[in-house]
Amino acid sequence: MAESHAAERAPIYEFDYIADAGLIEDCHARYWQLKEEAPPVFWTSANGGHWVCNTGAAVTQVLRHPETFSSRILSIPPNPDQPKMIPEMLDPPEHRPYRQMLRPFFESKAIAPLEARVVEWTDQLFDGIVDKGECEFVSEIASRLPVAIFMELFGFPMEKFEEFRRLVVDFFNARATVDERSRLGMTILGHLTELIQARMAKPEDDMISKIITSKVDDRAPSFEELLSIGFLMFLAGLDTVTNAMSFGMRHLAHDEKLRQKIIDNPDEIPNLIEELLRRYAFVATPRYIVEDIELEGAQLRAGDSILAPLPLVGWDEKLNADPETVSVNREFYRHAAFGSGIHTCLGLHLARMELAIFYRAWFQKIGHFTQVEQGDETCRGGSVMALEHLHLAWEKPDSQSA
Repeated sequence: MAESHAAERAPIYEFDYIADAGLIEDCHARYWQLKEEAPPVFWTSANGGHWVCNTGAAVTQVLRHPETFSSRILSIPPNPDQPKMIPEMLDPPEHRPYRQMLRPFFESKAIAPLEARVVEWTDQLFDGIVDKGECEFVSEIASRLPVAIFMELFGFPMEKFEEFRRLVVDFFNARATVDERSRLGMTILGHLTELIQARMAKPEDDMISKIITSKVDDRAPSFEELLSIGFLMFLAGLDTVTNAMSFGMRHLAHDEKLRQKIIDNPDEIPNLIEELLRRYAFVATPRYIVEDIELEGAQLRAGDSILAPLPLVGWDEKLNADPETVSVNREFYRHAAFGSGIHTCLGLHLARMELAIFYRAWFQKIGHFTQVEQGDETCRGGSVMALEHLHLAWEKPDSQSA
């Protein structure tokens, strides 16, 4: 953005989507405050200056019009050296053939055979915590179950589990410098290079081997394309469900009536998942504006960046009555937790499966629980928000039967 135009950006409302103090304290409470107080679309000077969507309608328009709001730069401030992620950082028409190539691996029928293994991993994790009567949920459950499932599905060696999880946590740390994130990105790419080369030499029964032998526009994907696809899946597969679980469990820890409802009727779990995703979506996706346009009364210019916080779609009163309240009695659950438009998350069926199996196991094995506050219940800001710690406690099985 040219500095000479900076003064012309209006309306202005200062907000730092990475380091805002309210965001760090509770990201959803802070975005809700913005929804109540800030203009529908506003300009902030933070992080080099950019626009922020502040209504569900604005977010939806940005997500569904890639011809105006491009994905080719997915960082604010813009980082031209950011590792490319296919197909997330492609616009039409380049985006379509890669999406078509990858979609079959994530459809419901492709994911269904994984259910037994997901149940096995879930039970194994629960076996390690049930008798303790407490856990630090993020590190002991939420960051382990999705990572284990993804690594096995994709083909990564499980002995690298701890290293991989740490890489993702550090990469998404909103306070990491550009140089630190670049270094971490190169480390991730190094792991991917090793895996792809190994599977090109000797294919196995895993997703990366199948992607290698797939076709993009009737040709084999290049090594660089495979690396880019793998980079996106590495980050998405090792962070998204972790955050959905953490924010969902934080709410449930304070909602005894809802917990009892699920204990009494586990068939409500699919509704529970959608409602918690609606209320606690956690992605604020950047887009790059390629042509001048008016949005909610604000005049946006080509070359500007805009942030689209996905929670706002689920919080839109026109889409969901009383959006602040968490209820599994809604007729419809309208949200954009998995995105909207051409970049809707490919892994949404797998994510829903993991969440359903997790909640079913939790309420069968543990039931009621509470949050034990220890002063470290802060959030991570940035484009993918997260709960950094969540300490939970419950009655041990022996005390329940006593």
